[in-house]
Amino acid sequence: MLLGAPELLKTESRSVVVRAQVRGGPVSGVILKHFRDDPVCGLDDWAGAEFLTQRGLELGPRFLAGALESRLFVLEDLGRGPTLEALLRGEDARAAFGGVMTTARLAGQLHARTLGTQAEYELVRQALPPRHERVRVENARFLLEHEGRLLRWLAAVEAEAAPGLHEDLEAVARSLADPGPFLAFTHGDLAPSNVLFAPGGARLIDFEYAGMRHALYDALMWLVTVPFPDELVARADIAYRITLSSQCEAAQVDSQWARARATVALARTVNLFQWLHPRVLEEDREWAPGFSERAALLHHLARCRALLATADGFPGLARTLEALESRLRERWTVPPHVWPALRQEGL
Repeated sequence: MLLGAPELLKTESRSVVVRAQVRGGPVSGVILKHFRDDPVCGLDDWAGAEFLTQRGLELGPRFLAGALESRLFVLEDLGRGPTLEALLRGEDARAAFGGVMTTARLAGQLHARTLGTQAEYELVRQALPPRHERVRVENARFLLEHEGRLLRWLAAVEAEAAPGLHEDLEAVARSLADPGPFLAFTHGDLAPSNVLFAPGGARLIDFEYAGMRHALYDALMWLVTVPFPDELVARADIAYRITLSSQCEAAQVDSQWARARATVALARTVNLFQWLHPRVLEEDREWAPGFSERAALLHHLARCRALLATADGFPGLARTLEALESRLRERWTVPPHVWPALRQEGL
């Protein structure tokens, strides 16, 4: 098998990604990924692709080979096509709307078909240089260990922490560490740029933050992190829930579903305040292309509040975030972010 001239797709401190055509091989093209400064992310990416390939799940690129000593692994090239982000930044509202719905169903398939596969995934991941801690435990630990960063924000805007805040954070962390019936293999970074509409269909790419965790961690894309119209959020949530419910009885129970959504929304909203410093109060900066840090904070708070309205529990954390949101809205007036493709009325 001979490789044609390489095409550099990405180069950064963490990894280098190259595309190459194949001459005389079983596939027409390959993607070569060399991870450098963050071997944990590189190995999680490798393990995720290999795990899905072993299970015959055509939801991402097929794993072909890897060389640990070179920190290199090879995937089948899915071909060229737009990402969901490209659709959202385009002019075709129907394509963008449909892309989000397809993504929700794709995530539902990923989770429904990997429920109860913790042991199988661990065999793949721990056969590589092993992880010292499961990703969902890392997520839970970070939430609790950096509670002080949330309190720093409260002090900065002269808001009070409601009684029960710490206990609610502990409850959220426990659900992250032990998701029970919602434990599934997750992509871990389900951003619009990581959904590719390839010639063979929609696929997820770049599994650098993949692992077994709460399934709805991936649903955060439309529930909380990415600004979409309310109608699109509701429809994506329904499509995802229907797909996941085919294998997950807990997803069929309204109370459990509402609490699961509130749990991951609370975790992500608190995480954002843990990641960002209160200096945002003095200077707004870009969080994502076309989306500022202030806009991201207010969007997370509003979406989290909406999801908490349908769920029982977490009163201390809910009231604390409401107080924080009130203080920030007194300071900031931020126009909502609207994707170019969704600017038409009614979308």
